Amino acid sequence: MGAPRAVALCQCFNGALEFQAGHWIEAESVLRESVKLYREIGTASGEALALQRLGTLLTARGQLEEAMSLFEEGVIAAERAIMRAHCLTRLYASMTRNRLTAGETDAAEHYLALGLAMSERHGHCATCHALLYPAAVSVDIARGLLASAEGFCRQLEDAAKQYRSRAWVAMARQARGELAIAHGDLETALACYEEASQAFKTTGNQYESARCLTAMAEIRRKRKSPGDAKIAKSEAAEAGLILERLNAG
Repeated sequence: MGAPRAVALCQCFNGALEFQAGHWIEAESVLRESVKLYREIGTASGEALALQRLGTLLTARGQLEEAMSLFEEGVIAAERAIMRAHCLTRLYASMTRNRLTAGETDAAEHYLALGLAMSERHGHCATCHALLYPAAVSVDIARGLLASAEGFCRQLEDAAKQYRSRAWVAMARQARGELAIAHGDLETALACYEEASQAFKTTGNQYESARCLTAMAEIRRKRKSPGDAKIAKSEAAEAGLILERLNAG
């Protein structure tokens, strides 16, 4: 019907779906259109969430600094949004992941602290925690705080059981695999990443499936069991093809 608010919402939702499905060129286009429309009609919550999703896409593509600029614009929009706490929590979680990817652990810890504080003050949101808990596990591992990482990992696993979502199960197994590597338990890590990869494939999340395959290849190279070198080469090649296809649209 051409209603700007409805179009902006549909474009934001479509962008999230296109991203997960691996159609990154299309995702970027519709998310940028969503941001533009939300700005034109002055809907701060929609603008902030569209910027968060767009920044997440660019982070996955390796455009880390541009993504951070978008997240910062999102924070400005979120500060005047009706859904302020929800928007800020999601943005801080995404900023945490971005800085981890950039190797800036101090900055990642800073944004995680902001996200956790926002969540504690304004109530718990399952959608926000789907971003916060995995990021918290990764930050604590980077800091060598494995006991704290275990706590966040268990919270994520409990949430996965509660919501009975395959996507949540995938995230929980991925986080458990990351923590198992930190403990030097390569067998558990490999099993967890294999489960996570399959679950992500089932939900259509090619990007996270590729990340799991990359982790599995690295584990096999460390383990050096018979056949590991050949399988690791195959897994790394599969992950590379997926990521190349994603970035090529």
